[in-house]
Amino acid sequence: MSLSIIIPKPNKTSYNSPKFFYPIILLNMLGKLIEKVIGERIQYYTITNNFIHSNQLEKLKQQSTFDAGNFLTYLIHSDQIKMSTLAFNVA
Repeated sequence: MSLSIIIPKPNKTSYNSPKFFYPIILLNMLGKLIEKVIGERIQYYTITNNFIHSNQLEKLKQQSTFDAGNFLTYLIHSDQIKMSTLAFNVA
């Protein structure tokens, strides 16, 4: 269940158009909690049952840039791929 709140934008001469309002949707806190728990369980089961390919690293828990670098290093050293890489440190 969600609750929609409409807030008028300040300093408008007329409020005849929908673009003069801010719609804000508030979700139930319990719904957010259940969504997070279910999402983490689905991710756990898909990883433990090998439903996700090993080089799929984006937005998974305990999968970082370091893990991606290790995987790339493994592929290069095992002669599975031939490539060169160039890395930049952008601050």
